[in-house]
Amino acid sequence: MSQPAQEPIEGSAPVKPLTVAATIAALGVVFGDIGTSPLYAFKECLRVKDADSNILGSSQVVPILSLIIWSLIFVVMVKYVLLVMEANEDGEGGIMTLVSLASAKDKEKTKRKHRSVLVLLGVFGAALLYGDGVITPAISVVSALEGVKEANERLHGPLSAGFLKYFIPTAAVLILVGIFWLQKIGTGRVGMYFGPITMVWFAVIGGLGVLSLVLNHAVLGQIMWAFNPLEGLHLLITHPGLGILILGAVFLSVTGAEALYADMGHFGQKPIRAAWCFIVFPALILNYLGQGAWALAHPAELLEPGFNPFFNMAPNWAQIPLVVIATLAAIIASQALIAGAFSITMQAIQLNYLPRMRIDRTSDHESGQVYVPIINWLLMTGSIYLVLHYETSENLASAYGIAVSLTMLVTTILFGQYLRHKLNIPSAGAYALLTPFILLEVLFVLGNSHKILPNGWMPLLIGIIVYYLMAVWNKGRIAMKQKLSEGEAAGDFENFLDSVEDRFVAGKFARVKGTAIYLAGSTKAVPMALAHNLKHNRALHDHIIVVTLKVDEDRAIVPMSDRVSFNTRGPKFCKIDSHEEFPSVLSVTGTFGFREKQDVFPVLDAAYQEMGIAPNPLEVTYFLSRETIVRATTGFSLNAVQEKLFEVLNRNSLSATAYFNLPPGRVVELGMQVEL
Repeated sequence: MSQPAQEPIEGSAPVKPLTVAATIAALGVVFGDIGTSPLYAFKECLRVKDADSNILGSSQVVPILSLIIWSLIFVVMVKYVLLVMEANEDGEGGIMTLVSLASAKDKEKTKRKHRSVLVLLGVFGAALLYGDGVITPAISVVSALEGVKEANERLHGPLSAGFLKYFIPTAAVLILVGIFWLQKIGTGRVGMYFGPITMVWFAVIGGLGVLSLVLNHAVLGQIMWAFNPLEGLHLLITHPGLGILILGAVFLSVTGAEALYADMGHFGQKPIRAAWCFIVFPALILNYLGQGAWALAHPAELLEPGFNPFFNMAPNWAQIPLVVIATLAAIIASQALIAGAFSITMQAIQLNYLPRMRIDRTSDHESGQVYVPIINWLLMTGSIYLVLHYETSENLASAYGIAVSLTMLVTTILFGQYLRHKLNIPSAGAYALLTPFILLEVLFVLGNSHKILPNGWMPLLIGIIVYYLMAVWNKGRIAMKQKLSEGEAAGDFENFLDSVEDRFVAGKFARVKGTAIYLAGSTKAVPMALAHNLKHNRALHDHIIVVTLKVDEDRAIVPMSDRVSFNTRGPKFCKIDSHEEFPSVLSVTGTFGFREKQDVFPVLDAAYQEMGIAPNPLEVTYFLSRETIVRATTGFSLNAVQEKLFEVLNRNSLSATAYFNLPPGRVVELGMQVEL
């Protein structure tokens, strides 16, 4: 018998309305990455070399601008803002949500393989975002600080080239340390400042673009041709090899588009769409046009090493303030990617693709605002290493793009499966509708593929390693669950209680005062800790509550009415014989979405209310099982490498006591060995 709790614990996310405050807040988190792309994207396009190894300079400014403008329109505006953001669940987005929606109707036995492929594809896309999370803070901060060099040259400052060579990486490292150190106080506290700063940033870059267009009005007629998509297409058709390389650099202008979808649950569709259409998109277009106008008016300066049209088109008096606001914008851009990595980690843990880690909630109102210390420090270490290793934004850009472009392609593939279900059409028809996006993103991947051997292998390798860890952990957890189900505690829970009751009446079990809480992995099997406790201690508490916490892979947030259900209870478990009353037993299940952190205490409160008890916390004991992995002699579930890796991950995963914030002094752990 299953029934909902009378007072649900949490509900589905409310619809976020369109307000000025929400729109400005979205600016500070969602658009930080794509908003700092003008710092390096156009510059890298002009640094592409032709067949004779000559830098393009100003020779292809208009076609490059055309490709940038129409990439922003086509990829960001049409694909993400208009289409992909419609694929949401209770307003929640992100690649794992898209996996859920794309495979929602593939649960039948004949379609499980298809569902598994989609899930693994989504996990691979999520793993690649870790590589993006390492390199984005590095390239954003270094690109902003390189404005000091531009300002020094423009103002004929006293700083030497040797000093700047060490100053920029050192300052970048200090800023990165500060960024990652601030994560522990939570985006909820620091995020309130991000929106207004980002608003100023977009006003500044838009204003710079307008100023450059006014000062270089002689080339305005040429620049306007960039709105003609045929300019970019002509370059791709007449010079396909060069065009693909340029597309690899053009792609830098749309990095960060995934954040629009991933962070939709925090702000809602309308604020994100409004911010993009009325603030971000116009500012980006104006700035890129301004950089193009400056490039056409100063062709000789483009050939100088280390040039950057972004800083050069600003007047002398604005150089230092521009560096300051650019650095602040880079910090905000980094914040968005780091927060995204935390969110992905929590979802992966919920879905059994990563071992338990410490997760701190940084907001009492937004469930998605979390802090994962180990991920934070790993990302910091990776970002600092990249800064010290590559030193310049040009070198970092040569490693940036391949992982992000693959993630975008994965999103399009999953969105095609979503359309298949939504429109009830064959897969071929769904992908036919998405052909333009697929072709463009395949070209983006090809344009970035030449980066793999020089530097791009690093973020790609990070993604592959994370994916392998996820796959091994998931496979190991499935194998462990199967082994446990074959053990002595397997079987029907009610039949088990019947046998326990018979032995209790026969006087084989002692009565202990208090309440015993057993955490179980399944509502059907008997908790291993309960079976071992009865076998070795032969004692029953006055009240026994078996708690099962499960994650609904198809829902980001579980509605309040579905949060708690009671699976096993009834008079026969409270039967009174001639001697004494049999202890009351209740099996309760708490269901959470894959974007929610599991919280055992509200589920227990519902169980207490259902049983009509109010136990003293000092009389509540939590019983947990702790598994030790050993190598099986026959019937291996994992190969030797996978088994060893899984054993290491399992040994170092956060204990259930710490993960669920259970009082350590009231926890009893019963160990057992599992052969894999």
